[in-house]
Amino acid sequence: MFDSLRNAVLEWNRSTDDRQKLQHSYIVVAIVSLLAAGLVSLVDSETGQDLLLIPLAAAIFFITNAVLWSLVESGLVARLTNRRKR
Repeated sequence: MFDSLRNAVLEWNRSTDDRQKLQHSYIVVAIVSLLAAGLVSLVDSETGQDLLLIPLAAAIFFITNAVLWSLVESGLVARLTNRRKR
């Protein structure tokens, strides 16, 4: 089981670029912290609600990064590839 998990992580590392890894890490942080906030809220609801700021921030970073990266790729990268073709 450990070897198959290790192989899956190594394959993920080889097959994704840095931007995708960053986006995946934002999603993982959001999901894990959302689950942690839910568990904490079972004991103390006020603290659990305070912890919900972490997945909210991760979601905002995820969306901001996705929008900015798509703008950069559509604007800057497209211009650079057109210049190389000439």
